Amino acid sequence: MSVSDVKNAFTRVVADGKLDVKDVDTVLSSAGSISTDEEKALKAEADKYVGITDSAAKAKLREKLGEVASLRTEAARINKNVQMKAAGLSADAKGRLEPGKATTTFGGSAIPEAVKAVVNKALSTGAIAYDVREMKADPVYDTSHGDPEVTLEGKYNPYSQEQRATDTLAFGHTELTPAKVKADMETVQSFNVLKGYKTVNGNQVAEFQKVSMKGNGRITELYDEASWPDTTARGQGGQKHASNFAILADGSLHCVPASRRSSAEPWRILTTASLARGKQMLFNGHLHMENGVVTSVGMSGRLCKQQAKGEAKFVDPVEIIKAWGFQVAPGLKVTQEG
Repeated sequence: MSVSDVKNAFTRVVADGKLDVKDVDTVLSSAGSISTDEEKALKAEADKYVGITDSAAKAKLREKLGEVASLRTEAARINKNVQMKAAGLSADAKGRLEPGKATTTFGGSAIPEAVKAVVNKALSTGAIAYDVREMKADPVYDTSHGDPEVTLEGKYNPYSQEQRATDTLAFGHTELTPAKVKADMETVQSFNVLKGYKTVNGNQVAEFQKVSMKGNGRITELYDEASWPDTTARGQGGQKHASNFAILADGSLHCVPASRRSSAEPWRILTTASLARGKQMLFNGHLHMENGVVTSVGMSGRLCKQQAKGEAKFVDPVEIIKAWGFQVAPGLKVTQEG
């Protein structure tokens, strides 16, 4: 939204001779991200129409504009912290990608020379490693989750979560390698799989069935809002991971666990941003796999927009997947999400 859009929005909502709480929501909702100039315009237009603004609308405008200023300061603080950590994170990843040296991923797997070559070439030709903790400088008036609220959004991922690398978010648990996928598909194991749900004190709780079986080499979307008492449980058929996917700065591939939960924060539904765990990323989106074969790779809409505008360049995930030695579907290419 531009300054002129702010002015036009006010003109439209006061056409009936008054400005109420509903009108405040309309104006702020149309704003989306609120830049410093737009914030000033909102204040100026509000002052212009103060005579026809009811008390509830005045209070809401004052409250929300105060939150905008506070959150902008918070975004600057977070981004300063991200910048301070960037050099150390980059140096760690660079060391792991050193050609000709035996190095391992964050999850402890040996990094193939082919992976190092692909990643290093991409970085040398402009691809970036980014930190999902970095925030957009401008707060957003978000209407997508119930009651509208002023909030911050991540620059590279809306959630910019920071989880600990424990339990199902341990790097070794989320990491995908051809050897790990093959071993999982060839080894009979005992684990819980999702059977259904029950209601406990008004809340949905997942129920499980203990099975002995091989992993199915399948990765698809998995999502529910029920709590999972067993965070290591698998989806039906033995699916170990959900499709939320990232490539970390060491070139390693990761997907969130099928439960989309970790014991460190069992109430939180994990997202792609959860896979960062304090490390930089090269790519995020979604990955599908059938019988151990990668069938689809999607690029996050937020990354797509930045790349299309020339604001950033990202690695080609398919090239990295091939360098790891995964089986891929014929003609596999990156699809753009959103």
